[in-house]
Amino acid sequence: MLDEGLRRHLRNTDVVIGIIETEGRSPTPEWQVAIERAPTRTTDDGADMDVDWIIARAPAVLLVDELGRFDQHGHGRWEDVDRCLASGIDVVATLDAIGVAELHDPVCAIRGVAVTRAVPDSFLNAASQIELVDMSAEALRRRFAHGHIYPSERVNAVLANMYRPEVIGAVRQLTLAWMTRRAEEELNRHLPARPRDDGRVARERVVVALGGEGGEHLVRRAARIADRSGGSLVGVHVMSPQRQPGPDLEHQRQLLTSLGGTYREVRGDDVATALHTYLRVEQATQLVIGARPPSSSAHGAILRQLVHDVGAMEVHIVPTGESLLSSRRLELPRARAQRSRRLTIAGWALCMVGLPLATLLFSVARTHVSLGSELLIDLCIVMAVAALAGLRAGLVASIGAFGLTNWFLTPPLHTLSVGQGENVVALSVFVLVTVVVSVLVDRAARRSREAASARSEAAALARSAATLVGALDPLPDLLEQVRATFGLASASVLERSEGGWWPTHLSGFPELTDPAEGASIDLSADGRLKLVVSGADFGSEHLEVLRAFADQLAMAVEARRLRSEAADAELLVQADALRAALLQAVSHDFRTPLATIKASASGLLDTGAKINDADRRVLLSDIENASDRLDRMVRDLLDMSRLQAGAISLALAPVALEEVVAAAIGGIATAKERVDVDVSESLPLVLADPALLERAVANLVSNALVWSPADRSVRVEAGSVGGSVDLRVVDHGPGVPMGERERIFVPFQRLGDRSHDAGVGLGLAIAKGFVESMGARITLDDTPGGGLTMTVRLHLADAGSA
Repeated sequence: MLDEGLRRHLRNTDVVIGIIETEGRSPTPEWQVAIERAPTRTTDDGADMDVDWIIARAPAVLLVDELGRFDQHGHGRWEDVDRCLASGIDVVATLDAIGVAELHDPVCAIRGVAVTRAVPDSFLNAASQIELVDMSAEALRRRFAHGHIYPSERVNAVLANMYRPEVIGAVRQLTLAWMTRRAEEELNRHLPARPRDDGRVARERVVVALGGEGGEHLVRRAARIADRSGGSLVGVHVMSPQRQPGPDLEHQRQLLTSLGGTYREVRGDDVATALHTYLRVEQATQLVIGARPPSSSAHGAILRQLVHDVGAMEVHIVPTGESLLSSRRLELPRARAQRSRRLTIAGWALCMVGLPLATLLFSVARTHVSLGSELLIDLCIVMAVAALAGLRAGLVASIGAFGLTNWFLTPPLHTLSVGQGENVVALSVFVLVTVVVSVLVDRAARRSREAASARSEAAALARSAATLVGALDPLPDLLEQVRATFGLASASVLERSEGGWWPTHLSGFPELTDPAEGASIDLSADGRLKLVVSGADFGSEHLEVLRAFADQLAMAVEARRLRSEAADAELLVQADALRAALLQAVSHDFRTPLATIKASASGLLDTGAKINDADRRVLLSDIENASDRLDRMVRDLLDMSRLQAGAISLALAPVALEEVVAAAIGGIATAKERVDVDVSESLPLVLADPALLERAVANLVSNALVWSPADRSVRVEAGSVGGSVDLRVVDHGPGVPMGERERIFVPFQRLGDRSHDAGVGLGLAIAKGFVESMGARITLDDTPGGGLTMTVRLHLADAGSA
């Protein structure tokens, strides 16, 4: 970092050192003398950089050490750096691998330390460049031994603990893998988008199960899988009465949305069944689920059932929580049934086996146990059966206990009659109490399920309200949340028009395009807008929540309509601006060639003027040049109007680039003397419209000729780059500042406006429109030695047609 700061300082860049953590090292005199240091401020944790002074000083570059440092109040140094960046200061900083949020947990586990905070992913993702400073374990340990990193009294301790060779190697491996992923993501962002066929297979859909501990690691792994496959990321939490969410569910949800995923909540007594149903309905292609320690048998049963049920779907089982730090192999219990089903079976088993067994024991010890004690024991068994298996099993157990006790334990034995009155009362009270207990236990369980359902629905409504406020178009997300909350196969918002029902938005399969195809709810008072759903039976307790969702959907439809009207108004504003610019261009730029034509023609028609042959040729040449310029401007205006109206008709075909370039340059008068062409005939064919590509190249070359000095030539070259071909137009003019590069493609813009032959400022706008309409793109770079290089990246013909 200091070397980089010194290099920039020697190039006359204003560099200031914000903070350096010397750790007792001797500072290097070279940079200490050469680079200005910011004053420090005293904090509870020692000295730190003075952000207010730095912002007031406003250097071009700030050097900051230990970006991942936090004070005892949880304030991170990265937050101070963020303030500096917001004020326009470039920052070069250092960061240990343990300070990277994505690497934080595994590095802590490898080093055996407990660091609670790290620099957020969103902050690191905004960095323009990340450089890995790497060296071998032996070289790093030598630097420790020589006192270059820590004072000599601390060397032995760190070498014996955090910086053992195997620890350094493991951290290096993690960091290199992280840098590789970042490089791949950066490459994918810069690769041109491929044209897609209509029959292309649907993209990957990665679903991650949320709600347990250690979910942050799980979410990051799922996000990496989705990024590598180019798919979408969805996080799902199953609200179940038998399973409470982990304490960090909200943190998982926030991390998921920050990484570009969407969050869904579904209800279900059985976690595995609810999750499997969601995967099937949403046609997920990959599932990411966490693995708890082997002692968690219930979670293991869920995993086993999911792996068994999902079939060919790709399932990623990721260690989380304690298992993330454990080297033990994951062992799944053999039982496949979910917890609620196991409890039901256990209740019926207790009813069918426990009651007869208890009766047998009582009949053997009948002389030592009273009938009242026997009934109390049976009552406990019936209560256990009702709690485990529900009301039906409780009632069966109650009747069974009554019959067994009457037949085997109540005199006279082995008859249905009861000899003593007090026994009649005891048995009658027993039956009454067991029935009441069974009903109460079942009602309590049902209330628990209803409470869990209400919590889930309330959370879903709260999140849908947040979506309605924050999303640009909340309707798709709200409809997906309705489906996930109620377990629907399909949901549609339909609007009635003169020709019937028109789908405003469809979700799920099969798509519902008519209210008669499912259950419907009116979203508007006049009945012109309906929510149509299918695939689930609604109870009365669900209708109120569904009605609340319907109201939010109606608001989302209204918001979409208002946005459409605003967009139309914006188009009218743009059209007015274009019309005003067009009138300005016609009144200014068109008058020059017309004036030239008028003056030259008047001179030729003046019979009293003495014009020789040389003067006549000059006047005729002026008329021809002015007519050509007027023709170009009219053609540019027509092309621009076609682009604005979206009326470009494409005829994509395999094209030989050298032929297109030759035709484009052949139509430019001064190109033969000032343009150097290096486009090989051996280049592969590109996918393009030859007419549009020729016009685009001609405009780019004409622009380069206008701005290049008269003694410097414009170079046109091409070469293969991966799965595409780059055509570069290189000039040596004044170049374009980074902040102005987007403006040069705006219609009627002529930056500098120094040329009298530059037209109305539509050439580059037309070139960009033509290129992008073919699925290609234009990028701008500085020319070495000064100037601007425009690169057109074109798809290969075979890749585009595959």
